[in-house]
Amino acid sequence: MCPGSSSLVERTIIHVDADAFFASVEQRDHPELRGKPVIVGSDPRSRGVVATCSYEARAFGVRSAMPSFQAYRLCPQAVFVKPRMKKYQEASAAMFEIFDRHSPIVEKLSIDEAFLDVTGSDGRKVASDIRDEVRSDIGITVTVGISYCKYLAKIASDLAKPDGLMTINSENAYDFLSDLPVSRLPGIGPKTQSRLSSMGISRVGVMRDMPEDWFTQVFGKRGTRVFELCNGIDNDPVVPHEDAKSISEETTFPQDIADKGDLKTYLADLCQNVSFRLRKSGLKCKTIGIKVRFSEFSTITREKSVQVPVSSDADLFNLAMTLLDSVSMSKAVRLLGVCAKGLIREEELNPTLFPTQTSAWDDVSKSQDELRIKYGKPVLFLGASLKTTKDPDAQPEKKHPSS
Repeated sequence: MCPGSSSLVERTIIHVDADAFFASVEQRDHPELRGKPVIVGSDPRSRGVVATCSYEARAFGVRSAMPSFQAYRLCPQAVFVKPRMKKYQEASAAMFEIFDRHSPIVEKLSIDEAFLDVTGSDGRKVASDIRDEVRSDIGITVTVGISYCKYLAKIASDLAKPDGLMTINSENAYDFLSDLPVSRLPGIGPKTQSRLSSMGISRVGVMRDMPEDWFTQVFGKRGTRVFELCNGIDNDPVVPHEDAKSISEETTFPQDIADKGDLKTYLADLCQNVSFRLRKSGLKCKTIGIKVRFSEFSTITREKSVQVPVSSDADLFNLAMTLLDSVSMSKAVRLLGVCAKGLIREEELNPTLFPTQTSAWDDVSKSQDELRIKYGKPVLFLGASLKTTKDPDAQPEKKHPSS
């Protein structure tokens, strides 16, 4: 086990990276381009460069930032496409909405790449759900790497491309790093790689065996950092660029539901997931909202604010159920969602401000969270979330958090 994984609760970090993003959007919008080498960038007769290219073009040696005329020489049969930034930005926004559904802790690295901290959840399930949702909702593919730290999650996604999923856990990280080329470590560029090669060092395992003071001599101030990376140590947190404004989840039913009592089951499940994510992020909310989309796709929302911020399963469910009771069920429902807004960090609340109004369910919820984190899934449920419909095995066709 790597030294970096000794924390009481091991983190679960995932790195998501779209596959040939710009080119994939072009192939999505123009089916005739699928399976063909596509180069997004300047005309090959100009002095411009390649923005990105499809994997079919990469097979010929074409790469991003390469001069377009050089790309044409390597792959004259390629289809050159001018960038459509508005379309790419739209696809990016939709992709990050999906990320936000699954974690309030999202660090954006670029237009098509992000880290997510999903500690307490089943990392492979979250990764699979994200991949499925991006494919079905946006029409492109992403590759996901999973690990207990950021740089190993990114290495995993790099190695799994395209359209793949790879896990590097704390049990196999040390052995995995042994055979890894040093060029895969963050900060080891071509010049440093060449210098290490002159010393007979091409693999992380070889470099890891060097004395610790050697790292300072070779890398200077970065020596300690490189030493830690060689040993699988990386405590860098996933840092959102801005605080989350809301946490929400929604589910689309395989068949429209006309009975409000049947909706109660799904509402409880959604509330339980939202409240868990609130507590995992150290947040409480002042406003609860629901979204109801009917069979003909009309959508309504309802919200209710409280004086004392809440985060327990029971508190969220009681508020959401009050909102659902106010909705007329003249039409069947195809989608149901729950949203927590007005987020406040727990440490910012004065514990003596409302001593008599603190939810009695908070301690119960925290005990439940400990079990959920330990086992990677919910193990205690609100009574209302137990399926009581005529079909006890009925499950939503598509269930995911929503912004």
